[in-house]
Amino acid sequence: MKQIIDTYQNYEELSAHEREGIDYQILHERKGDQLLVLSPHAGGIEPGVSELIHEIASDESMYLFEGLKVKGNHVLHITSTRFDEPICISLVHTHHYTFALHGYEETEVLQTLVGGTDREKAAETVKRLTLNGFQALLLSESDRFSGTHPHNINNQCLTGKSVQLEISQAQRRAFFQDFRRRYRRDTQNEQFYRYTNVLKQVLNLYE
Repeated sequence: MKQIIDTYQNYEELSAHEREGIDYQILHERKGDQLLVLSPHAGGIEPGVSELIHEIASDESMYLFEGLKVKGNHVLHITSTRFDEPICISLVHTHHYTFALHGYEETEVLQTLVGGTDREKAAETVKRLTLNGFQALLLSESDRFSGTHPHNINNQCLTGKSVQLEISQAQRRAFFQDFRRRYRRDTQNEQFYRYTNVLKQVLNLYE
């Protein structure tokens, strides 16, 4: 798997060089304090993640840091252990649990890697995805995408309990009729809705 080297080490650096509303945007909505569904790498940074979160988080608090560039959105990637955008920090610190979606650069295998510190919910996510025909793998704490580091933005919630999904590019591509479009909304297919229905089932467990 290709290692991403961040252009910026934190949000202060990024915001000094990139234009909010032109190069990137921050979307957030608070609905209670139980669960925050988030991605620090949405929009053009890890394509397809925004659409997934908009679909599953209609009843939950939501946060998206979205890349808006026509190309080169990778420069907006700040790794989760150093992601310190103030709105996100405020939301995470005032919610009990987090459920985070990410994408990784696997172009051949349709797969979801599931980690996080909430091992029970992570295992349940893998179980439900697998039962519905999706390839999913429960990561150990030693795996690269485990999402268990205490500095990970996901784990700074009130309970410290998170679930983190890393969805391969091949799997994300399979969710849309036209993945190459800058704006993929309205091209979602049946597989997209089967996948998001599974995630909605998992989110319902937090109620």
